[in-house]
Amino acid sequence: MQKTVAALEDKKNVERWKNVVSLEGFGEPASEYLIKALKDEDRWVRYLAADALANIGATKAVDALIKLLKDPEQDVRFAAAASLGKLGDPKALTSLQEVMKNDNGYVKIAAEEALAMISK
Repeated sequence: MQKTVAALEDKKNVERWKNVVSLEGFGEPASEYLIKALKDEDRWVRYLAADALANIGATKAVDALIKLLKDPEQDVRFAAAASLGKLGDPKALTSLQEVMKNDNGYVKIAAEEALAMISK
């Protein structure tokens, strides 16, 4: 895993994309590195990291994903909302409701679906 983590510093975006996807395969032990990747300069790294965190069930990422709901990139906000829905933590309810009021398009749909998943 350390080689994959080190490659997250690669200057090529495509290499960081591949390594974020690879980290998902390590499960929960990779969550701290994926949380760090949520702050990457590349939107697709942030998007993929959010998705990976949800797929491994990294509930400790909820606070970081809530912050990501304010990302300037619509795709990243979508991934954050969808990931929060998968993780199902009620702590995200208020933030997702704000997205419903203030965002548009598919981000709003992802927030609506996330709210439904959390409210089950």
